[in-house]
Amino acid sequence: MRKFSLLILAVCMACIAFAVPKDFKVLYLIPFDSESYESPFVKECEDMDRVMSYRLMGFWNGSQMALEELSEDRNFRLDVIVRDISNDERKLRNILDDSELMSDVDLIIGPFFGKPFEIAAEYAKRYQIPIVNPFTNRQDFLTDNEYVYKLTPPLSARPAMISFMAQQENAFPIILYGDSASSDKEMNAFVRYFQENGIAYEVTSSASTVTSMLTSGKRHFVVTFYDNPARNLIISRNLIYGKKTDNLTFVVPESWLDSKTYDIEYYSKLNLHFFSNYYVDYDAESTKTFVYDYTQRFGVPPTVQNFAFQGYDVTRYFLEFLNAENDVDRVKVTPISFQFSFDKVPGGGFENVNVQFLEVKDNEIVPSIY
Repeated sequence: MRKFSLLILAVCMACIAFAVPKDFKVLYLIPFDSESYESPFVKECEDMDRVMSYRLMGFWNGSQMALEELSEDRNFRLDVIVRDISNDERKLRNILDDSELMSDVDLIIGPFFGKPFEIAAEYAKRYQIPIVNPFTNRQDFLTDNEYVYKLTPPLSARPAMISFMAQQENAFPIILYGDSASSDKEMNAFVRYFQENGIAYEVTSSASTVTSMLTSGKRHFVVTFYDNPARNLIISRNLIYGKKTDNLTFVVPESWLDSKTYDIEYYSKLNLHFFSNYYVDYDAESTKTFVYDYTQRFGVPPTVQNFAFQGYDVTRYFLEFLNAENDVDRVKVTPISFQFSFDKVPGGGFENVNVQFLEVKDNEIVPSIY
């Protein structure tokens, strides 16, 4: 009987321990830089979208939505500290030199600019705090620092995906439409990857050469790096009027989608594809709920451009990451705009390698499936 009583007591104690909320302290270092709101070029409401610090308010608003959800639904006890950090290194160091604060912090989100993040990452390493950079393409932050989490996939993930898809369809050589002497970082990433991995490719800066290389009945991949309206129009017309689009995967810079020269129907005819760091399925029920709740609270809809979805995703994912004892393999979250799949850099931090490949299909932007 005594053993049975002790067993009951142990079970009860375990249940009590399990029910105790977890305490987490999160430090946000966001470049609000509110004085820039008075910039001389801010004359109309829409001009505010040109002020990056103003747009980043959306990131913080999205973060607040995630923080409230976790506090209510998961019984977290959260201590959230927000500091306005742009490029003022002295101000940043004054915050990070507070050893009493830093010894209690469980997660740092930001800073968003290069040099401040480099400084903060060193402090994170010293105090063994995971630190998240949502937007950078820089790789050097990951070196020798296992506490850094880089969310933007590397440029090398793009040629890797194109190579895989081309291999599935024996669509070689891959055609790169660009200047071989260009300093374009993305084009150089493609060339470097193809050379290092023995991928057959051709480079040309001639639109007519591109179309002459496309043969009937064979799958082709053409990747263009030009973002010049005149060049874009020439290559597009050559492909459409030359009837070269049927077996073509035409990959363009994402900025083409912002062009006012063409409409979405024109892009559908081109079988246009592009890489993006974010994709939001506005038809998903979870997205509809978030858009409604966010708009009700802040009076404006969340968008990719104001970083509201990204703020929500980053906060939700990484607080679940803390709850999973800093193990990315145990995090069970479906973000709205990001896709997360982390690889550890040897001797360094973690990098998201899940690049998003989208296409214009039936006059809509959807994930491309190969």
